Amino acid sequence: MAENALKKKKSKEKKPIKTINTYVLLSCIIIIVSILTYIIPAGEFDRVEDANGRMLADPDSFHYIERNPATIFSVFKAIPQGMSESAKIIFFIFIISGAVQIVNATGAINAGLVRLTTKFKGKEKYLIPIFMIFFSFTGAFLGFCEENIVFIPIAVSVAKYLGYDAIVGICISYLSAEVGYFAGMMNPFNVGIAQGIAGLPMFSGIGFRFGIWAVFMTVTAIYVMRYAEKVKKNPELSLVADIKHDDDKFVDLSKLDVTFTWRHKLIYLVFLVAIASIMYGAFKLGWYVEDIAAVFLMVGIASGIIGKLSFTQIAEEFVAGAKSITFGALMVGLAKAIFLIMSNSKILDTIINSSVGLLGIIPSSFAIIGLFMIQWFINIAITSSTGLAAIAMPILIPIADMLNINRQVTVVAFQLGDGINGSILPTSGVLLAVCSIAGVPYDRWFKFMWKLTLTFTIMACITLAIANSIPLGPF
Repeated sequence: MAENALKKKKSKEKKPIKTINTYVLLSCIIIIVSILTYIIPAGEFDRVEDANGRMLADPDSFHYIERNPATIFSVFKAIPQGMSESAKIIFFIFIISGAVQIVNATGAINAGLVRLTTKFKGKEKYLIPIFMIFFSFTGAFLGFCEENIVFIPIAVSVAKYLGYDAIVGICISYLSAEVGYFAGMMNPFNVGIAQGIAGLPMFSGIGFRFGIWAVFMTVTAIYVMRYAEKVKKNPELSLVADIKHDDDKFVDLSKLDVTFTWRHKLIYLVFLVAIASIMYGAFKLGWYVEDIAAVFLMVGIASGIIGKLSFTQIAEEFVAGAKSITFGALMVGLAKAIFLIMSNSKILDTIINSSVGLLGIIPSSFAIIGLFMIQWFINIAITSSTGLAAIAMPILIPIADMLNINRQVTVVAFQLGDGINGSILPTSGVLLAVCSIAGVPYDRWFKFMWKLTLTFTIMACITLAIANSIPLGPF
């Protein structure tokens, strides 16, 4: 009897939930996309060069062409091609991670965090919006996305020290940067490019977009803080309570006894100067990843020297930092392979043309929301803002003109549709890299994010309805 009762008890015990490896998930998506190349007809738009040298799609030139479905060899070839075409971003992540590790080795990051958290003792929850606003500005003004991957271990360490979990750590760095990216005021990679194609003054309508950012960030911070407080009161309610994390990736701030020295302050000053330089370079000099990587590399070396590290230590810490990010960095290239399979098989333009064709069955009063939803779905296939702008905006602008939709409103529809679902897509190499580094399985992150993504989508529809009803200029 006792033995049977014990067996029943064991059978009722909650079995550990199996999680799928991120590389396996991406491989499954690659297989699905490869099959679709045999189902979706091939087609393409002609490309024309604009005054700025950008290759844009001609909206009136779509035509069907001979099928070119993916073969087994071309699918496998797309993976190294994806790595090659994403080389700038992948090596950028390696360099940034190596530079941050040098700074970390000086003790400046840990000392600063310990001092900050000590000052907010008893009011730890207010640190969440403070950190979120800071990282959100990196997306809103600098267009940072992949760049913040390297801060995930630090953000997770802070979240755990404050009594929260790794999901809160992702929200502090990655999610807030994403919100800043799609709802931001001066993101050069979506707003800047889209307005250039639409013929609008650069960063015009900034006041309205600031209001969009403020509302979206407020909703995001409240959502995250409510979850964080729930986890702090009842840790077993964490969505990753059963996940065993690799403690070697993170720092236990509670065990640190460090003093915030003048050397640490000088290192922070160097970092602030670097951020100011990056902002100037991005807007005035056209800097991109190589330039930003060079600045961070200089910051890392300078910080190592200020922190009294030997040149050997600086080199070793750089390699250690780059090594620690390998698993996540390579996912960016693997995700790129999904795009290449669709592009090489010539089904990408067909998908876009068919999606835009749906506007014909949408009532004109809802056309702006239709534009947004088209962007929402196209973003699943094309997660690059610059690539999406070059393909979609030349097609959507003439349609918006015919429907008497303000071009500024069309740009708002593009920027919101371009990123609102970016924090939940399994086709986003950046998201999958973030989850892997933080030790959060994708399915758990999805469970956390789906309600917020749905809320974002509803908020965007309301925002666009308002924007369409007011004279949001200049035309």
